[in-house]
Amino acid sequence: MKIIHQNGYTQEERALYRLTIYKNLIDCMKALIGAMQQFEIEPASRDVKDYVDYINEYNVDPDPDTPLESKAADAVQAIWNDPAATKTMERQSEFYLMDSAP
Repeated sequence: MKIIHQNGYTQEERALYRLTIYKNLIDCMKALIGAMQQFEIEPASRDVKDYVDYINEYNVDPDPDTPLESKAADAVQAIWNDPAATKTMERQSEFYLMDSAP
C-alpha cells in the first residue's frame, strides 16, 4: 500500500528491509544445514561442505549499509543447488523452514 499510495519507501526504510532479508536468508540456510545434519545427509562435494561450515559461522552485519559478503551469497547458492538440499527439502514437513525460503 505504501508503494502504491505514498510514493514508496525511503532509502533508509529500504536499507532496514535489506538487513531483514539478509538475516532471513542466512537463518533459512542455517535451518536447512541443521536439518541436513539431523537427517545425516551429506553435501555432494568438499566445496559445499566448506560452504556449510562458512555459513554456520557467518553472522549478518547489523549495519544496514553493509552488503552481504559475496562469499556468503556464493555459499547460499552452492548449498541450495547441492543434491543434499533437494533431498533434505523432501523432508520439509519434519523441520521448520520459512515459507519464503525457496
